[in-house]
Amino acid sequence: MATSEDINLAIDTSTASRGWLLQRVVLPGIDPLKEPPSMIDQETYVRIHELHRQGWTCNEIAAEMGLHPSTVSKYLKADGTPTARQVPDELLVMNAFWKRRIASLIDAYPRLLGVSVFNKLRAEKFTGGYSTVTRELRSVRGPRFRAAEVASVPIHTDPGEEAQFDFCDLSDWARRWGWSTPLWCFGMIWCWSRWRIWWFTSSEDRQHTFEGIARFFDAAGGIPAACRTDRMGALGRSQGQRFVLHAPTVGFAAHHATTITSCKARDAKRKGKVLGSRVTGVL
Repeated sequence: MATSEDINLAIDTSTASRGWLLQRVVLPGIDPLKEPPSMIDQETYVRIHELHRQGWTCNEIAAEMGLHPSTVSKYLKADGTPTARQVPDELLVMNAFWKRRIASLIDAYPRLLGVSVFNKLRAEKFTGGYSTVTRELRSVRGPRFRAAEVASVPIHTDPGEEAQFDFCDLSDWARRWGWSTPLWCFGMIWCWSRWRIWWFTSSEDRQHTFEGIARFFDAAGGIPAACRTDRMGALGRSQGQRFVLHAPTVGFAAHHATTITSCKARDAKRKGKVLGSRVTGVL
């Protein structure tokens, strides 16, 4: 039977004959002829014992399950599947100390936001992540908000009905690259097909907004019935619940036979559902 030294020598000889340069990496304590340590789930464990009760040998079970015979033999002798590794509490990120701290905060402020709890713990030298904190919060108080009183349905738009647009400020990245000018990314997307464009520019003023929209029309080969965005000061002004477009914005929309509209107050999901994660979030 070949040894690990024989295999390594054969590899070196084979590669050397082809003129290759091979740097062999040897991991201490690992024999390439032996199967690496394995862990099996409950289903695999039950299947092994079921086949064994049917009279199958270890080799037959191993071939059927894709395991090494010694692995099959080990779990036939074991009382159950491997248990989870036990980690001492002091080595856990979310240990008993931090669990007590979170419980005390929620006891004092039952509706405290998860981000507020996380920031407070970070200030106290907590080294874990935000998701670790929120998992513990849910285990303590459950979901923070109760279910909605009324049902909601996805916002549907037909083909050509609506496109949405927005800017993303990349000036900080520009400074990292050594640029002295502002950098903005204009994004516009069809709500139905999710087809979109990106355009990098130096401003988010009215003229650059109009140019970005016109570039979208040209690239898409068509004009949507409505173009939706946030309440951009370059395009109009808020008057309570209403958003009144400036005269140049009205003229631009009329020229292209479209409508420029904004999200209503407290209706961010209408634009964020389509645009947020696919435009500004991608950047």
